[in-house]
Amino acid sequence: MFNLGDDTVLYYIAICLVAAGTPGPGTLAVLNSALFFGVKRTLPVMLGIIFGMAVVSVATVTGLSALILHSTFAFSVIKYFGGLYIGYLGMRILWSIFKSMQGGIRAEKSEKEMTFVTGVILSIFNPKTLVFFTALLPAFIHQESSVISQTVTLTLILLLCTFLVHLTYGMLCGYVSAFFVRHMIWVDAITGSMFVCFSIAVLLLS
Repeated sequence: MFNLGDDTVLYYIAICLVAAGTPGPGTLAVLNSALFFGVKRTLPVMLGIIFGMAVVSVATVTGLSALILHSTFAFSVIKYFGGLYIGYLGMRILWSIFKSMQGGIRAEKSEKEMTFVTGVILSIFNPKTLVFFTALLPAFIHQESSVISQTVTLTLILLLCTFLVHLTYGMLCGYVSAFFVRHMIWVDAITGSMFVCFSIAVLLLS
């Protein structure tokens, strides 16, 4: 593949799988959605994440990502918008707990449902995704071959690995969802708190 050895391809796939499986806002959104809504209703957020990653890939190959990373203003806009949105998701979940405790009324599931747009925003406006793509793709691209075809192939591999990992997580959550739903408050508390922590981490990213 593009003069890459089999070991290099396997190494690239391993990196993609580890990156997709590592806890982050996107993975957390998939886990939370799958626990409460099942795999089918989690597909929109999964596809949104994939679409957002594809957009970042295009930005990387066109040089837009490099420009953003070297522009303090552009990087700050992405960082603060993404960080605040992640924090908003966390506070929305924690607010549902507060309402249920104050009024004794369980929050509607729809208040916590993740959508396609959620996945897109979590991908595009997460500066760590931008940095990851900018650092990863060029390392596996050879200038003597077609840069576009290499980028497309490498991106498709990354997107496929991400989707398969998230789908696996979603299916596993389906098997244990009955237990976790009975402990919804604790699940919401942990999920909301983790979103807030991710938000702080993104906002503090230099």
